[in-house]
Amino acid sequence: MQKMTGKQQLIIGINSTVLFLIAYLLVFSLTSIIHAISASAFDIPTQLFYSHIQYYIRSYDWTSDAVKGIFSTGPILALLSGILLWILYTRVAEETGILKLLVVWMTAQCVVFFFGDMMMGALFSKGFGYVIMYLYFMDTGKMIITLFALMAMFTLGLLMARQLLFTANTYLNILPGDQARKFVLFQYLLPFVTGNIIIGLIKLPEISLYELFLNGSMILFLVPIYIRAGMMQDLFFDEETKTITIYWKSIAIALLFLILFRVVFGIGIRF
Repeated sequence: MQKMTGKQQLIIGINSTVLFLIAYLLVFSLTSIIHAISASAFDIPTQLFYSHIQYYIRSYDWTSDAVKGIFSTGPILALLSGILLWILYTRVAEETGILKLLVVWMTAQCVVFFFGDMMMGALFSKGFGYVIMYLYFMDTGKMIITLFALMAMFTLGLLMARQLLFTANTYLNILPGDQARKFVLFQYLLPFVTGNIIIGLIKLPEISLYELFLNGSMILFLVPIYIRAGMMQDLFFDEETKTITIYWKSIAIALLFLILFRVVFGIGIRF
């Protein structure tokens, strides 16, 4: 049986963390921009920052339609993008390229920016929570929405677990069943933790508690993958010779994106 060495596990974790960061920056930027565009449709000027969106409007000038329209567009776009990305992944799951892992992480980020925003919005009364408030849901309704979002993320993790293990074919010819959880740990769980720490540091000192919980909600999607991985049989991939190496180009792209993200969103993008 093919087993990964400690060095190989570290390389897998580094490569995945880099792609996690790129995926976050892409999905965050996309949803923020569509959010600002929807605000423009209601004649509300905005400025995008890495920590928040500034609305140049007086609090009493907000209308119900504006709130529901603006704060729902980002999550809806994330949902639609996530569906399309998952369809794309199912088409390329058996390919051995590293870029399909980027598609996986973007899909996971879309899950967070829809179901996570729904759940944390209901709890913190921010983001999608404003839509919930203007739909006049009471505390019981908010709790139902929170539980629905939580169960949806957990269920998606269970359903998608086996296919997500196919990202192992980038590095391995065989993923033994007794190694599956270890692979999930280095391919998904540790990059999730490391990536969120890096994102938090990049956004200091203005990252909010709401955003920390929102980003952290992905754990509800990843834990069931880890749980189900322990129940898997051996997975056999192609017999092509594989090497486990660091993808330096991905690291360079991630560093460039992080710098641009901090600088551009630090200055602010006006709409």
